[in-house]
Amino acid sequence: MLGQLLSTTSRMLLVGPTGLGKTNIALAIAYAVADGEPFLHWRAGERPRRVLYIDGEMPERLMHSRLEDATRRLGAKPDSLFILSREDFPDMPPLNTEPGQKFIDRVINIIEGADLVIFDNIQALLTGNMTEEEPWQQTLPWVRDLTRRKIGQIWVHHTGHDETRSYGTKTREWQLDTVILLEQVDRPDTDIAFLIKFLKARERTPDNRSDFEPASITLVNDQWSSERGNIRSGKPKPKDLALEVLKDEIARGHGAIPPASSRIPPETLCLTMGAWRKAYEARSTEPSEIAAKQAFYRAAKDLNEKLQRIGKHDLWVWPIR
Repeated sequence: MLGQLLSTTSRMLLVGPTGLGKTNIALAIAYAVADGEPFLHWRAGERPRRVLYIDGEMPERLMHSRLEDATRRLGAKPDSLFILSREDFPDMPPLNTEPGQKFIDRVINIIEGADLVIFDNIQALLTGNMTEEEPWQQTLPWVRDLTRRKIGQIWVHHTGHDETRSYGTKTREWQLDTVILLEQVDRPDTDIAFLIKFLKARERTPDNRSDFEPASITLVNDQWSSERGNIRSGKPKPKDLALEVLKDEIARGHGAIPPASSRIPPETLCLTMGAWRKAYEARSTEPSEIAAKQAFYRAAKDLNEKLQRIGKHDLWVWPIR
């Protein structure tokens, strides 16, 4: 729907500090996809798509202002873009409950289907403690169901005091395809300015790598623009990548419960060292296969012995939360 960044089975997390411009860029993406237009350096989809934008916290006056701005920048409001504001439906149940999920399913039926739903934002649309796993675990079966129905998703979320990561539990990212981090930059000559970095990009391949490059995004005089090629990507450390790969592979259903052992917690999903290494090498950016293998084994040793972030017994490994 937007280059290789978005498809009808994409699950994306868009993360950034409060006030940086998350809603502005999310609305710009919604308008572009609904109109079948390119946005920044991402190509247009094959045709206009049906987009549902769900706003969970913005006052009506401010939301109208944002919509007017986005309409002016595009030149029109696409007929296939639908806006649902919680301000208009204050009794809408939280989306990590069955009534909330059924509410949105009814809305999707009323608008005769959706190719993309943008949820702005997790903190406002779910209930519970966002530092815990439970609110997202309650949402996850519905997230998967939307994917089965070929409805792409963008979930907007805040950072916490640590502006290099999403607020709360990291497990939220395990079953998402793409995690985008917006980082603040000081550009007084712009209305909006941030760096966009991809902390996770399962769909990235050698052929579409340009769609997942870090970029500097700005809004000046009602014009969005992006600059790529001179932004440092912040290559993850091998131990961080190795731990992420281990969790991702288990979350994607590639784990198994090994034979009973006093060294492995009961009913724990594990991965074999061989499967973990192969998955790591597939995502590594090391210059050679040998370098990737060496980096993996160093990372595995550190995670097990120094950091105690994984458990290991025989050929099995598992993350320690």
